[in-house]
Amino acid sequence: MTAIYRLGIDAGGTFTDFILAERGKGVSLFKSPSTPEDGTQAIRAGLAQIADALGRPASEVVANADLCINGTTVALNALIERQGAKVGLLCTEGHEDSLEIRLGHKEDGYRYDPEYPPA
Repeated sequence: MTAIYRLGIDAGGTFTDFILAERGKGVSLFKSPSTPEDGTQAIRAGLAQIADALGRPASEVVANADLCINGTTVALNALIERQGAKVGLLCTEGHEDSLEIRLGHKEDGYRYDPEYPPA
């Protein structure tokens, strides 16, 4: 059978949103409460909603999807709220400044004086 669905999932801190594109029929939106203790529960609940709306088993919906994109803000929320496990960074000799320099994205790559949270 030719794939007829495209599925997008956005798992947020409060709700998990779903968008289903069905070939020849357009787009449908679904929402289920997020389950931070086990994100798969919210995804399963949303897939069940989609399956009920289509009158098909969830396994058939997934099997007939040629694209499934899953995005989440859960890790970002944990970072912003300073929740989650404490972590450490081990640096090899010669790279001790990696944490202070923070070689990630910078609006101005040559500016090293932005306000960072304490390391």
